Amino acid sequence: MTAHRPESRSPMLDRRLLLAGTGSALAATALSPSLTHASRQDAATPVPGGTMSVGVQGDPTELDPARTNLAAATLIVDLVYEGLVHEGPELLPQPAVAERWEISDDGLTYTFHLRPGVTFHHGKELTADDVVFSIERVMDPETASPWLPYTDGIASIDAPDEATVVFTLAAPDAAFLAGLTLKGLVIVPRDIAEQDGELSQRLVGSGPFRFVEYVPNTQVTLERNESYRDEGKPYLEGVNVLIVPDDTSRTTALVSDTVQLIEQVPHRDIELLEGTDGVELIGGVTTNLRWLVFNLRREPFDRLEVRQAIARGIVRQPIIDAAVFGYGEPLVGMYPDTFWFGYEGDIPEHDPEGAASALAELGLSDDFRPGLLTWSQYGFLSSTSVVVQEQLNQMGIESEIESEENATYVERFYSYDFDIAVMGAAGYVDPNDFLQQSFSSEAVNNTSGYANPEIDELLAAGLATTDQEERAAIYQEIQQILIEDAPWINLYTSSTFEGASGRVRGFTHYLSGSLYALRETWLEG
Repeated sequence: MTAHRPESRSPMLDRRLLLAGTGSALAATALSPSLTHASRQDAATPVPGGTMSVGVQGDPTELDPARTNLAAATLIVDLVYEGLVHEGPELLPQPAVAERWEISDDGLTYTFHLRPGVTFHHGKELTADDVVFSIERVMDPETASPWLPYTDGIASIDAPDEATVVFTLAAPDAAFLAGLTLKGLVIVPRDIAEQDGELSQRLVGSGPFRFVEYVPNTQVTLERNESYRDEGKPYLEGVNVLIVPDDTSRTTALVSDTVQLIEQVPHRDIELLEGTDGVELIGGVTTNLRWLVFNLRREPFDRLEVRQAIARGIVRQPIIDAAVFGYGEPLVGMYPDTFWFGYEGDIPEHDPEGAASALAELGLSDDFRPGLLTWSQYGFLSSTSVVVQEQLNQMGIESEIESEENATYVERFYSYDFDIAVMGAAGYVDPNDFLQQSFSSEAVNNTSGYANPEIDELLAAGLATTDQEERAAIYQEIQQILIEDAPWINLYTSSTFEGASGRVRGFTHYLSGSLYALRETWLEG
């Protein structure tokens, strides 16, 4: 067996992400160097104590980690629970509940060794039995977990003793370790889950903060886990997560010190906050990606020439300007070329007039008025929808924006109840995490209904090798086919910043948008 230890740099990202990726966005918008900071560090000794208030956009609604993949919920899950591994700031898997692991030479067996003395918030020691239970709970169809597809390659899980967990895979899977960083695969206590039946109201993890209370649409209250595995951390006594969906109100709360940190600074307020004393912007590079998704189960989107014509008519820069005030880049492939697996081809030709002519020749029904499904909570997605609607109108397609709150959007999107959907996602650590679940013919999360045997073969090939150059070439080919077949239209990737009070120290920007760094954050003064 080959021992595996974390690398000093991420295999997921090369220097282009940190230099060209950030630099191009900064050059395009003439931002000051202060916006390139990935963390708010200080040479002073961390000061324990104090409660930090954090302003977030979305209401988590569902807090059972196995049953939600909403971004608003995973922010909370990330602070209360931990998995075997966790993604670092640059997405490289890092030890969490597991202190080390080995991978067999044939790539089929992963053996994890748990840290000694890790306890859940109710005092019970975390054991290998809890790990097996947690993963099998996700794998159980009755759980109805959105994370179920990410466990498809697991043939068995065993606990030979209380501190060892062994995964046997059905086939080599180069993305398996990265997949274990996903928020739905955190470790929950078997006794609480079996006693309560579900974990929506009683969150008991082993993470840096203990759950106290959730008031829907208002606040999630957390307190310091005094028995956290990383002695001395977290430094904060507590975290109040305030749900502030209105962009202006969230910015105002930061400036007035009502909150000391906000996630996803509204792009229109970046210049304002950059010039505000006592406020710092942290971040820049992100994995935030935006697309349009066609439902191929519905006419006329089952016709390749219709999808290709619409893709030809979509112009990205006006969308970027309206949705994220220019703080973004056109997305050519499914991933930007700043990732090792990103698409390196040219931007496809955009010709709105040619698209309109092509659609007219296709003879679409006079009463064809597709719905444009979008999220009501996120202003940048709403703005994206408005510009897309205008561009569709220029092609001769009248569409109707269908703006839904989180739960309804998710229900409609994953039950295929839409014509065109504006889709946003972030935090994917490996290309397979997203591509397999979105475009494999057999994937339950293949919401577009797209099926292509060639894509299925390439996806399998991408998992069968661990050679990064070979995988990169495979994912280049996959993305080229998807551009041509256009089940989705790639729109843009956006820069994202957290806004922090000048009193905040030790906070690090995670490419995934995670607030896990709060375990190492403290307040000054």
